[in-house]
Amino acid sequence: MSLMIIWLVSCMIPQLVFSQMHSRPCSAICGDGLPGVPGVPGHDGTRGDKGDRGPVGASGEKGADGPHGPKGGKGEPAQVPQRNWKQCAWKNVNDGRDYGLIKDCAFMKHANDTALKVEFNGDFRSCCCLDCCKRWYFTFNGVECSGPLAIDGIDHILQNHGRPDTNIHKTTQIEGFCQGINKGIIRVGINVGDCVGKKPGHAYTGWNSVTRIMIEEVPPPQN
Repeated sequence: MSLMIIWLVSCMIPQLVFSQMHSRPCSAICGDGLPGVPGVPGHDGTRGDKGDRGPVGASGEKGADGPHGPKGGKGEPAQVPQRNWKQCAWKNVNDGRDYGLIKDCAFMKHANDTALKVEFNGDFRSCCCLDCCKRWYFTFNGVECSGPLAIDGIDHILQNHGRPDTNIHKTTQIEGFCQGINKGIIRVGINVGDCVGKKPGHAYTGWNSVTRIMIEEVPPPQN
């Protein structure tokens, strides 16, 4: 009987050991394996279609005001184009000469290509003759204007019913533009003389009134 028990036990022990070995994980039997080689990276995929535009977002809140900048410096005064003009005036000139310069007025001309506008305003007359004539004219530094022509006025007595005693005083204006005068000090004068082809007669200028010479430098004329 004891021999049979020993035999049964000896037969069962190998079966139990074998069953226990097969029930363990492989790692317990074989150990962890080495990591595999990484695979080759795949190609980029094709670009997807453009998505629809999303709705416009709501307006953000207004930010806080920034600090005030420093006060600017004082600006330059505005440049207003200035006219260059002058007048000379005399009261009761009462000049009875028949020839020469009566009055002149010094004027500073600023540019070479500008013109001078001049005007005489005052009394003059010729008298005491028939078919006689006196002429009043401007000069510029003693020379009559040639750009383009002289600036003058006349007083002529023709027949007067045969009476040579006409003596009518009246205020008259003579004015015009003169070109071709270089810059600098220009003496603008009013003069008296004879009319071409007429008897001289007797002149009188500035009786019992104010006599003026007015001068202005103006831009050149249009072509």
